[in-house]
Amino acid sequence: MPARSAVAILGGGASGTLLATQLLRRMHPEGMRIVLVERRAEIGPGLAYSTPLPFHRLNVPAAQMGSFPRDPGHFLRWAQRSEPAAGPGDFLPRSRYGAYLAEVLADAERRALAGAELERRHDDALAVRVGEGARPLRIELASGDRVEADRLVLALGNPPPAVPGGAAAGLLGSGRFHPDPWDPGIAPASRGDSVLLIGSGLTMVDVALTLSQEGEPAWICAISRNGLLPRSHLAGGARFEKPFDLPAGPFTLDQLIAEVESKIAAVEAEGGDWRSVIDSLRPVTNRIWQRLGEEDRRRFVREVARHWEVRRHRMAPEVARMLKGLVSSGRLVIERGEIAAIRPGSGCLVVSVRDPDSGRISERRFDRVVNCTGPAQDLSRAPGPAIASLLGAGEVRPGPYRLGLDHDSRGAMITEAGEVSRLIFGIGPVRKGRLWETTAIPEIREQALELADLLTADLSRTANRRAARPARAGPAPAPRRS
Repeated sequence: MPARSAVAILGGGASGTLLATQLLRRMHPEGMRIVLVERRAEIGPGLAYSTPLPFHRLNVPAAQMGSFPRDPGHFLRWAQRSEPAAGPGDFLPRSRYGAYLAEVLADAERRALAGAELERRHDDALAVRVGEGARPLRIELASGDRVEADRLVLALGNPPPAVPGGAAAGLLGSGRFHPDPWDPGIAPASRGDSVLLIGSGLTMVDVALTLSQEGEPAWICAISRNGLLPRSHLAGGARFEKPFDLPAGPFTLDQLIAEVESKIAAVEAEGGDWRSVIDSLRPVTNRIWQRLGEEDRRRFVREVARHWEVRRHRMAPEVARMLKGLVSSGRLVIERGEIAAIRPGSGCLVVSVRDPDSGRISERRFDRVVNCTGPAQDLSRAPGPAIASLLGAGEVRPGPYRLGLDHDSRGAMITEAGEVSRLIFGIGPVRKGRLWETTAIPEIREQALELADLLTADLSRTANRRAARPARAGPAPAPRRS
């Protein structure tokens, strides 16, 4: 086996970029080649931070968005170099954060310690083969090329939303149905258009603002099962003194909800704000998730998750004001309902909407429909080709509650047979089932730090064992023909 270790990272968005940055900051006496595979033209921003629109804002204050766990203010200082007025509580455009991630990686590459080398591949992974090359892993790319690696990290970010049930197969080529809300081909709505947005979360907010930036559509309607909108941050961000105090010993979901409600009531009685209590849960969310019983976790996913998400993942104040303007002007309507079917009509799409209370179905007509249901968490239902190949070979398995992929406490994937993989790891949203809180920068930067330490130590041990192994006697290799 070649002496220099190779780590392949699939995904060049925030997760892959932060991991590559951490690997470049470590000493690799045996040598490490870091191959970052990203299909987009630019590595760093990924899908989340590549939007150029100024009203697509971060939903975390600038002071908390630094790339490094021990330096959360790193991003704010970077932003202040070009925007001196930027403050710690500001919610800056996501495009600024995308530029920051690209620069963080470039800086790490320039300052890379001995033995570390970054190779950028603008390509798409089609399959991962285990044990079929000079190294234990072979990644086959859309270009026809391949990458051979000793370790693989799945840093795929949030998957696209699943196509709603009941959507007719012929819709995808109609030009009226948009399965991917981030498709750059979705044009602003024109005067007289009626547009249905399926979902009412942060994705819907972004799309509604995008569609409304030009023209005056007759109507944008957002329909979701709960009809719940994300709440707004306070200007400058809420403050909390310390993490939430977890109850001692076992506790149930009902007890946890009662404790949170009690703390909110106490804070508000003293003139405080509920957001401070929700934010105090942030550092201990994953500990809470792991301490809840199996049935309570299932119930949380089924009944409570949406109510938590709208309070936990909030809109920037500027975005909330823009959305409120759309609603108050009648240009955006939020409704409760379930999409039962979507089919082509005469110059429109016919959408069957089920009333969640009565079960009665009504038909509505829209010029266009955009799927804003949020990331598809069940990767086994609509996996990308690389994940499909790993699932098919039994090298990975779906995560608990069909959320992401299963893994151990270090991020090592769990195989279909229940064994901990020595070769394949995950970072970011693929860890959803075990961690729940794993999609935001504060959690991802911690994972990047820990995983870089693990991979560096693991590959160093492997290289040392290889070097200590006595050379085999045998015939000299035949000369290679040119």
